[in-house]
Amino acid sequence: MRLKLGTFLLTTLLSGFAFGPAFAGDKVIIISPHRKSIQEEFVPKFIEYYKAKYKADVEVEWIDQGGTSDDIRFVSSKFATNPRSSGIDIFWGGGASAFGDLAKSTFLSEYKLSAELKKQLPEKIAGVAMYDATQTWYGSAASSFGIFTNKKLLKIQRSEAPKIWADLANPRFEDQISATDPRHSGGAAIMNTIILQGYGWDKGWEILGNMAANVRKFTHSSSDPIKAVVSGDVSLAPTIDFYAAAKIGDLGSENLGFVLPTDFSVLDPDPVAILKGAPNRKVAERFMEFVLSADAQKLLVLPKGQSGGPVKDTLGRMAVNRDTYNQVQLKSISANPLMFKTSFTLDAQKAAKLKNILNDLIGAIHIDIQNELKNAVKNLRKKGAKPADISALLKPPMSEKEALALADKWDDDVIRNKTINSWINDYKSRYIAASK
Repeated sequence: MRLKLGTFLLTTLLSGFAFGPAFAGDKVIIISPHRKSIQEEFVPKFIEYYKAKYKADVEVEWIDQGGTSDDIRFVSSKFATNPRSSGIDIFWGGGASAFGDLAKSTFLSEYKLSAELKKQLPEKIAGVAMYDATQTWYGSAASSFGIFTNKKLLKIQRSEAPKIWADLANPRFEDQISATDPRHSGGAAIMNTIILQGYGWDKGWEILGNMAANVRKFTHSSSDPIKAVVSGDVSLAPTIDFYAAAKIGDLGSENLGFVLPTDFSVLDPDPVAILKGAPNRKVAERFMEFVLSADAQKLLVLPKGQSGGPVKDTLGRMAVNRDTYNQVQLKSISANPLMFKTSFTLDAQKAAKLKNILNDLIGAIHIDIQNELKNAVKNLRKKGAKPADISALLKPPMSEKEALALADKWDDDVIRNKTINSWINDYKSRYIAASK
């Protein structure tokens, strides 16, 4: 079902003034997993910008199907009906891996930015490409990944905040983590991949399994774990930096925190692209230029209320336009990604190849039968089982090499469904046996 969470139409700015001939039917249709606050800040500013620059009103239709994966499925279904056009102009947000999938499906359209604007955008930050070589997508922001914390709740629990990803597997955080299902969230999928690549396949799965046993609830929405931490239902949530930064900006760093793990940290671009067969191509191009401009990117880094910044909500994101940071100087609440240092580089090609099979595997053995998993791990912990015994329970059904080979067949629904069902049946039996 198509959900229009926000349709904005500016019919006039100043009554009694003529602005010249309008572009009849100026409109842009955007699909995005971005939270409502980004929509509410960028859309009105785009309408204002459009009126001033092009002397025309513009309508913005915003489609939200949930998380990144949900939006990709929606666009895919549209192209399946009409291979020439989805009827949507812009896909905005979701991480480089998601846009790799869109590009692989030939859903994206090449667009060359103006030379002046392209000079303001770095080709790479911390070794990570900020736009695609084919010029089909451009990073509109940069994201890092870490752990959102409720400082007051941790103090009450007399528990130290985690410092590294592996700390999320510690029994002291049992039922104190809220996390998102990676089958619905591109950010959650990337964080799982960071753990698997950073720690290695076997150790990574041990961490992910113990962490899943500590999760109170897996959610479909990336914003729900943030709400759970803010409300005090849990003390921790692995998340993208900007979800945490916005709440910290609103509620204070004395109450909430964000931990950038000291072991493995990466940056990921948050792309924007024009879809193939965009029905409003010219307006879509103008939206691309707007979103990447230094002026529009001030919405990402300035606190609400600052001149040129957001009106309703602090967004707390990292801009990618160099000129933005030159203009806002010390007023920015966001870290400058150009200063980001890390010794860890994610293997993007491997991550892209394994993404779907990893999401399904984690969904099958950690989420769909989470109650059985939690009971098993809690029982072993209570009995004082050796870490090796818990590790054996959580061992994945295949090696990384075998997973890479199986990924080549993962588009076959018969193989995929049969394999997922076998995983669920096998691990459910394991967990039940370990619960006794």
